[in-house]
Amino acid sequence: MDSTSSQSRLQSAPALRLAGRLQAVAERPDPAEVEALQAEARALLTALKVDRARIEARLAEFGRTDPIVEVKGHSALDEAIETCQASILTLDEMLGQR
Repeated sequence: MDSTSSQSRLQSAPALRLAGRLQAVAERPDPAEVEALQAEARALLTALKVDRARIEARLAEFGRTDPIVEVKGHSALDEAIETCQASILTLDEMLGQR
């Protein structure tokens, strides 16, 4: 595969950026690709929620609180969950599910 075909393939596919927002590069992304991203995002959301509950339970077990939550009012996991939920809503809209 040459670099030109690789670049065009990358430009035609939607992708979740590191920040978690959908970046649609093509005018109309393939619904199958969007559905795959949606499934990955939903699995990620589930994992994030499980991890948050596990961490909160562990902190409670030791009678501690999250220092980041004390300072900012929310944890990095809370932010990741919110971003993931927003990405899922965007994907739902792209598929006409909202």
